[in-house]
Formats: sequence, C-alpha cells, structure tokens
Amino acid sequence: MAVKSVLVSFDFRRKDCDTVGRFARIVADNVAWLGRNGHPKWRTVDLEYPLRGWEQHDCVRKQLGKPGASQAVARPAGVNPVMDAIKNILGD
Repeated sequence: MAVKSVLVSFDFRRKDCDTVGRFARIVADNVAWLGRNGHPKWRTVDLEYPLRGWEQHDCVRKQLGKPGASQAVARPAGVNPVMDAIKNILGD
C-alpha cells in the first residue's frame, strides 16, 4: 500500500499564471537534486504521472515547453474544474 501525494494549484483569478508556471519549471529542473538531497519521497516523484480527470494548465505546459501550451482552455462562467475533478476522482 502506498500513499500518493499531488501538488495542485489553480489560478482562480488568472493573475498568477506566470508564477504557477515558473514554480513548475523550478520543481521540474530540480527534481533530480531534490531526489538526491531532499526527503526520500522525492525519489518517487513522477512529474509525468497521468491523473484521471486532471490536466496540466497551459501556464505549466508553456513553462515546461510541452505541446498545447498556447491553447488556453475556455470554461464557461461558474464552472469549477477543481471541484469537478475531485468529484470525478471520488466517483460522485
């Protein structure tokens, strides 16, 4: 049995896109160092692990140089993708 951890961020105001992306870049660039020097759990981090119901935000994809970075996802007003994803994962 294992406990999975996920770091999730959501830019509700769409003002912190660059900050979220830069943070993702810093973690991605330093994950090997963290594995060697940080807590032992860093050795098990898989930044490419797919999470059902979740997608990487365009800000993160842009900073990581991944395809689709320029395609922002349009969502209708009042939609809460975080809550939708949580419900999807829990099966509600």
